[in-house]
Amino acid sequence: MDGAYGGFAAMLPDAPTDLLKLSNADSIAIDPHKWLYASLEAGCALVRNPQHLRDAFAYHPPYYHFGVEAINYFDFGPQNSRGFRALKVWLALQHVGRDGYVSLLSRNVQLAEELFQLAALHPDLEAITRSLSIATFRYRPADLEVHSAETESYLNDLNRELLTRLQQSGEAYVSNAVIGEKFVLRACIVNFRTTSADIQELTLIVTRMGKDIDKALRPRAS
Repeated sequence: MDGAYGGFAAMLPDAPTDLLKLSNADSIAIDPHKWLYASLEAGCALVRNPQHLRDAFAYHPPYYHFGVEAINYFDFGPQNSRGFRALKVWLALQHVGRDGYVSLLSRNVQLAEELFQLAALHPDLEAITRSLSIATFRYRPADLEVHSAETESYLNDLNRELLTRLQQSGEAYVSNAVIGEKFVLRACIVNFRTTSADIQELTLIVTRMGKDIDKALRPRAS
């Protein structure tokens, strides 16, 4: 199963029921460089029966004779020579611990909810979805009535341009999603240093840039 990002949230006390079903899987893919805050790259596969990995990947030509004095990780995946990427994950787990990660992940989820609520209350923003530490929203000028396909098309163009300028500005970075044919901004909070001040600043940046772009684009669009 794919738990690359969200699988880590299964440890949270209020984890969604669907995530708890990960415990039934025979194998789960997770990425510690996403929501365990590890530096790139750190991918991981958790398997219930390690022998399945051996059956799939173990390869022992005559010149592979390393004895049984240690675990030979080339038996568990397609790579032979590799760096010690697991060290940074192990060190983080030792330093932060389960309780620490529960606290940090929970805070990320709270910040996503905070962003969603700020967007919902702002007259020039439209809150779209919120799940775990991801919130989606878009810039929608308060004086623009959304009542036609042409208006929706304009809002998609506006938010595409907003995304490009936002990413190029260096002030903040969000990605995008398309939800119900709406092009929206997607904020995925996976940094333990993110604060409420960052969330509030993001909404200010988005509305400031959105206003400038709308001022430039709308006369041509209309």
